[in-house]
Amino acid sequence: MALQKRIAKNRDKLFTFLDYDGVPWNNNNAEHAVRAFTRLRNAIGTSTPKGHREYATLLSIQQTLRYRGMSFLEFMRSGGLEIGD
Repeated sequence: MALQKRIAKNRDKLFTFLDYDGVPWNNNNAEHAVRAFTRLRNAIGTSTPKGHREYATLLSIQQTLRYRGMSFLEFMRSGGLEIGD
């Protein structure tokens, strides 16, 4: 019952990725992101909304680069602001 309430409360945020073209129906990146947040929370014990946003941004960049076969470290070192095709 608690899970059902949580899903109903946050339903607008849970499936945001569905609003973007090009995301396949069987995309499991969202599941991987949730696992990453869980590992972060377990490692630091607490977190803030700002910290979650910053972590989500970095995680999104990292996942996009991985999907495109590019190095996260090399991209960050490049100082680039756009991920090229």
